[in-house]
Amino acid sequence: MIVFGAVNPRSARRYACVLVMAFAAAWVSSLQAQTLPPPGSEPSADTPTATRASRFFDAEDGMFDVSSFLEDPRGFLPVPVVVTEPAVGYGGGAVGMFLRPRPEAGSEGWARPNISAIGGLATENGTWAAFAGDTSRWLDGRLRTLAGGGTGNINLDFFGFGADRADVDRAVRYSLQFSGAVAQVNWQLQPRSEWAVGVRYVYANVDPKLRDEPPIFPGLADRARVTVSAPTAILEYDTRDNVFTPTRGVYAESAYLVSRETLGASTDFERFDQILMAWKTLPHEVTLGARVNYARASGGTPFFLRPFVALRGVPDVRYQGDEMVSLELEGRWQFQGRWSVVAFGGAGRSWSRGQAVSFTQGVGAGGAGFRYELARKFGMHVGVDVAHSPGTTAFYFIVGNAWFRP
Repeated sequence: MIVFGAVNPRSARRYACVLVMAFAAAWVSSLQAQTLPPPGSEPSADTPTATRASRFFDAEDGMFDVSSFLEDPRGFLPVPVVVTEPAVGYGGGAVGMFLRPRPEAGSEGWARPNISAIGGLATENGTWAAFAGDTSRWLDGRLRTLAGGGTGNINLDFFGFGADRADVDRAVRYSLQFSGAVAQVNWQLQPRSEWAVGVRYVYANVDPKLRDEPPIFPGLADRARVTVSAPTAILEYDTRDNVFTPTRGVYAESAYLVSRETLGASTDFERFDQILMAWKTLPHEVTLGARVNYARASGGTPFFLRPFVALRGVPDVRYQGDEMVSLELEGRWQFQGRWSVVAFGGAGRSWSRGQAVSFTQGVGAGGAGFRYELARKFGMHVGVDVAHSPGTTAFYFIVGNAWFRP
C-alpha cells in the first residue's frame, strides 16, 4: 500500500530529511532491544516497563517488531498519510489498519490475514476523503469477501481533453464530489487452489465541477452527476508467499467491468484490466519483482475512470487514454538483519483515439528507497521511496509493498 505526495525538488529534500530522521529513530529503538531481558527469562516485579516493551520486540532477534501487538484484537497499525501534491495542496491524515490472523490456517493465516481499515485525509485546497473497508476469508480460506465505502471531494488536474495534439498537455481542473461503495466475492476453484473466480460490484455517484472559468475547452461536463453501477467479472491467480511483502510467487488478475443504464448507471461503458506481478528470490537476500498493467476502456467511459499510467514518480491521471500499458521492475536487497534497500524503474504509455485526432503519450520513472521488516510473522516491511519522472519528484510511504493487493 502506498501513501504518497509529489513535491518540487526543494521540498523533496526537506521531506526526505524528515522521513530519514523518523526511520533513524526506529533504528535506535530497535537497538534498545538489547537492554531487554533475554528471551524466555522472567522479568522482575520492579521492571514493568521492560515487560510492556518486550511486546514490541521479537524474541528471535531482539529487534523492534509489532507482530505480537497487531495479532491482538485490540491492536492496529497507524499508517500516516502525507499529502504534498501541488494540485491539491499540503495536507495529511491517517489510516488505522487492523489485522486478524487466522490461527486455524497455520502460517498461512498470518501470510493472508483478515484486514480492516478506516481512515481519512484533508488538504488545504478543499480536498478531503473518508473511507473504510474490510477483506476477510471464510470456509478454510476458500471464500474471500471484500467490502468498502467512502465519500469526499477531490480536486485534480486532468489532461487529454483537447481536439489536437498540442492540447494534450493542457490541464483541466476538476473538483469531484463522490460517494460510493464496493463489494466483492472470490471463490477458489478447488480447496487451496491458486485459481479463483469472483464478482465485484461498484456503485458510485460523482459530481464533476469545473474549476476553470471560463472553461479551457468547450463542451466539458460541469455539474452533471455521473452514476456508476457496474458488476465486474474476475479471474485471479495467486501463489505469493504473503500478501504484504512477497519474496516469491505470482499474482494475476483479469477484470472485465460493465456499467449499464439498466442497472442504474448514467451511461453504458466497459473496461478491461489485466494485472500481472511476480517475485523471485535470489542469493544474498535479494528479491526481484516485476509488475505489468494493461487497461482498455470503451467509448462513453467517464473521463475520471479512463486508464492512466500508474508508476512511482508519475502523478496520477497525468497520462490518461483509452488504453494504457505500464511495466515496473524492482530489486530489494535485505543487506542487514531487517533492513533493506530498494531500487526501481519503469515506463508506461497511453493511447487515445478520437474522431479528429489520435495520439500516444509515454513516460518513464525510477527511484530508490529503503525498508524495515516491521512485523516478521506477517511478512510486512515498511519504508520510504523517492521517485522521479520528467517534471516531478515524489516520495512515498510504503506499507507492505508498492503493489499491494490483499
